[in-house]
Amino acid sequence: MPCVLVGVVAIYKDIVLAIDTSDSVDASDLKDAIDFIYNVTKWITIGPQDIQVAVVTYASDVTEHFDLDDYLTNNTLLSAMEALKSKLTPGGGTYTFDALTYVKTTSFLPMRGSRNNSKKAVLVMTDGQSTNYPLTVKTANELRTELGAEVFAIGVGQDSKKNVEILGIASDPDSYYVYYVDSFDYLCSVVPSLVPKLDPGAFAQGVSSCPTVAPVEQDEVATSSSNSSVIIATVVLVAVVLLSATITTAVIIERSTRVPSFTSMESQISSIVNQYGNAPLGESPANFDASQLDHVPELGPREINLDIVSPSQFQPRLDPIPIRNLELL
Repeated sequence: MPCVLVGVVAIYKDIVLAIDTSDSVDASDLKDAIDFIYNVTKWITIGPQDIQVAVVTYASDVTEHFDLDDYLTNNTLLSAMEALKSKLTPGGGTYTFDALTYVKTTSFLPMRGSRNNSKKAVLVMTDGQSTNYPLTVKTANELRTELGAEVFAIGVGQDSKKNVEILGIASDPDSYYVYYVDSFDYLCSVVPSLVPKLDPGAFAQGVSSCPTVAPVEQDEVATSSSNSSVIIATVVLVAVVLLSATITTAVIIERSTRVPSFTSMESQISSIVNQYGNAPLGESPANFDASQLDHVPELGPREINLDIVSPSQFQPRLDPIPIRNLELL
């Protein structure tokens, strides 16, 4: 039976890892960051015809700890990474744009070990927004468009999802190139997903000491709280509107019951007039019952006014004087 040889295609790629060491990062966080890149690197294939890795740290200044071609085996590269734990100290601002500029103009130069026609990738790890958002996003875009580099971004910290700069740094789609973790000790959870993206032929197992249950992210809590507030405010607003409508309706009904109908008033006036018509003649006007005239509405600019005279001379007429000014003589 003939022997079948299965060939493995080499991944010709240069990768630069850029780590934020600004003063917002603790010393213990830096150790977790180094452990993370160590656990990523141990699964990928390192070599002059495979993958080469350089490490850059940045704060107010940028430092390249080793070039792409300084360590060309997994063992030597891992030893160099382990040694970084005792060398790194946090401090300074978050000058992410300087780090990206350095990677673009220096790290990928042939004299720094970069190879012609190699694929290029950059991993940026940061716990906060840079001091110059527009320049950071602009430089990251130049890395992608001018060098054709894939740019991965990892936001660290409970507020990392609020850092929109992360999305501007990373390549698209965000679901593939962007990661968020609540703290540096959860970086290990990214390893199994990230390794095959850097080296499609590699498979990474989970880190045994990696925490399995992550805390609830701060932005999720804030969103939940915010949604609850919106719901409560909406319910209160609806209740107020309904209450206002009920009160308005009640007032309208109450007012309508207080205003006597014009037809009713007309019949009352007619009754009084009839009393006058049937009264005996004399110098004094006849006595009559006005108790029915209990409500006297204003009927408009011209209202009925009765000049009270002797029955034989009685003539109703229109006059602008309101009926409430009626005088009984």
